[in-house]
Amino acid sequence: MKALKIGSLSITVPIIQGGMGVGISLSGLAAAVANEGGVGVIASAGLGLLYNDFSENFLEANIIGLKEEIRKAREKTFGVIGVNVMVAMTNFADMIKTSISEKVDIILAGAGLPLNLPSFRKTVSQNSYLLSHLPGQLK
Repeated sequence: MKALKIGSLSITVPIIQGGMGVGISLSGLAAAVANEGGVGVIASAGLGLLYNDFSENFLEANIIGLKEEIRKAREKTFGVIGVNVMVAMTNFADMIKTSISEKVDIILAGAGLPLNLPSFRKTVSQNSYLLSHLPGQLK
């Protein structure tokens, strides 16, 4: 298979791991996929359930959990790491901002039409991140 080039990123194995929420696509799986040359993806949905010891506020616990999972993935790999954020989440903007501040390589947005996604592009440097939309269903 040919490598996939996205901006300055080179993905030697052109596979993007699916972002499976509520504790499936976490740092361990994302790092393992990235170490094999694909894009490892951390799902942002439901992290507050796993990180509720850090905050009783579910939305705040989601942010804490996302930061921790990104940092843990970075400790385990130098490969490409992405975050999947569902547009339908009430804290969509916070999760995008957190992903940007933690310097993930790719942000994948699905489960809704992310009309405000292009506005976040202004906060990242050129070719550092890809903000993309995943259609809910292809026909």
